[in-house]
Amino acid sequence: MSTARGGVWAVVPVKEFAFAKQRLAGEFTPSFRHRLAQAMLCDVLAALRGARQLAGFAVITADPEAGRLAQDFGGRWLVETPVRGLNAAVSAAAAVLGAEGRGGMLVLPGDIPAVTSAEVDALIAGHGAGRAVSLVAAHDGQGTNAVLVSPPGMMTFAFGPMSFATSRRCAGARLRAAMPRSGAVSRPCARCRHRGAGAPARRSAPLFAHAPAAGGRGLPIIDAAGSPAMTI
Repeated sequence: MSTARGGVWAVVPVKEFAFAKQRLAGEFTPSFRHRLAQAMLCDVLAALRGARQLAGFAVITADPEAGRLAQDFGGRWLVETPVRGLNAAVSAAAAVLGAEGRGGMLVLPGDIPAVTSAEVDALIAGHGAGRAVSLVAAHDGQGTNAVLVSPPGMMTFAFGPMSFATSRRCAGARLRAAMPRSGAVSRPCARCRHRGAGAPARRSAPLFAHAPAAGGRGLPIIDAAGSPAMTI
C-alpha cells in the first residue's frame, strides 16, 4: 500500500448483512446470504489491502460486523449514520476523505470477490493525476462497479439503475476513462471464475460450490466447467 499522505483511498459501501442479497430470499436461506455477503466482502478487502497504489481503504456501513472486518484487514470503519442509501453513504465518505485532504477516492462494491490487487493498481495508474473521473461499468454495461474521483467530492454520485450513463453525464468534461468492462471489477459474485493455480484463495469460493436453498436442498451455482449456472 502506498505511503503517500494524500493518495487515493478506496471506499466500500456495505449494506447491513441482515439485509444482504434480498433478491435471493426465495432461493437461499438468510444464514447463507449473510455468510455469502461477509465472505465476498473479505475477498474485496484482501484485494484492497494488497494494492500498492492505494493510500488506504475504508468500509462505510452501519453494520458493526462489517466495520470490524474492515479493521481486521487493516482498514477503517466509517460509521454510516443515518442510513440513507448508497449514494448518501458514498457522499458522506467523500466528505470525510476530502476534509482529510485525500487526493482521490475509489468506490467499489463489496460483491466482486474475484477482483485483484493488480486490477485495482491498474485502474489507479490509468487514472493519472489531476481533477478527473474514471468509471468501470458493471457486467451488464448499465450499472457502475467502480468510480474513481479526484478529489473525492468532485462529482455527484449516481449509483443505481442505468448509473453508468448517468455517471458519465455527471462527470462531464472531467471524465478521463469510461470502461465498459474491466476484468473482475465488472463481474458480480456468481460470475467470478476460479483463476487456477497461483490465484489467491477466495473465502467466497466454497459458498459458490453448493449453496443451501431456502428449502434445504444443496443448489450448485457453479457448473462443471467453472462457469456460473446462475447469476447472483
